[in-house]
Amino acid sequence: MKQFPDLYNWFDVSEYYEHNKCRTIALLLKDNLEDDDIQSFVIEFAKLICRLRCNGELMLEDNGEDLCYKFQQAIDNEVELEEKEKNYLAEYIFFDGMVSQSKYDKTKNYIESLDRDLFNGYFGEVLFYIVREQYCEDEKILIEPNCPKTNSKQSGLDYVEIRKNEIDYYFIVGEVKTTDNTIGNYPDQIIGSLIKRPVHLIHQEINAFKERTKYIGSEDLRNFINKMPIYFMSKDPTAHKRFAGVINYGRNSPPQQTVFQNFHTKCVNYLHDSSECRRIKLIGIKGIKNIKERVLEVIWKNL
Repeated sequence: MKQFPDLYNWFDVSEYYEHNKCRTIALLLKDNLEDDDIQSFVIEFAKLICRLRCNGELMLEDNGEDLCYKFQQAIDNEVELEEKEKNYLAEYIFFDGMVSQSKYDKTKNYIESLDRDLFNGYFGEVLFYIVREQYCEDEKILIEPNCPKTNSKQSGLDYVEIRKNEIDYYFIVGEVKTTDNTIGNYPDQIIGSLIKRPVHLIHQEINAFKERTKYIGSEDLRNFINKMPIYFMSKDPTAHKRFAGVINYGRNSPPQQTVFQNFHTKCVNYLHDSSECRRIKLIGIKGIKNIKERVLEVIWKNL
């Protein structure tokens, strides 16, 4: 995604396997990485966040420099930003989803007002989008939102994705969670969110898909999008509807066998019985709290 280096540089990536009747992929941070290796991941992640939030480039004036590119150069210690550039990036590009407005109103200091709970969710969603781009099977057609929300506490579904296998289109409704420690009870939270989501939320994403395919895309795809509400409301016998849980957790070891053991039974009235309709992505990162902190540091020390 957005030219992020191959995660194989830092992670051991499994083949897909069945885990408690779920289609599962696991990425575990390699245990022999040096601190410089970790820092290279941190720097690339910080630069990716910049590219995502600036949508590739950012111009402040006619014939001016691309501030998105310049900020990435600053991260690489190649240039230093001007004060007006720092202020613009801090206020308009990196504030939302990273800084607590209530704290900033009191301190007027960005770094003292960083909201790590907000960034926790954002970090996890960005990482999922990288995994999706690099490793997920089948043809990736559309995803909404088409890039991670800048503020992880915005209402709505974490993502809805349309893919296509050798037979037909299908869609995935997914929930992303990030924890500094073990997986804990996040699987049950994910399951609860997926089976209780009100139908109006899926309609927001369906309308976005309709808008994006109004003048492009095949007639078959548009017909599928029009039928998504029907598939969402029923236990689809043709397996067009799938649920997915993504967990980023603070270990680089395999999860316990009990993880997502309730996914099959709790979704029995909502999904087709195929294991592919229940998808899990487990991303284990030893020292994840420290890595997130280092990403924040790389961004804000340049602002």
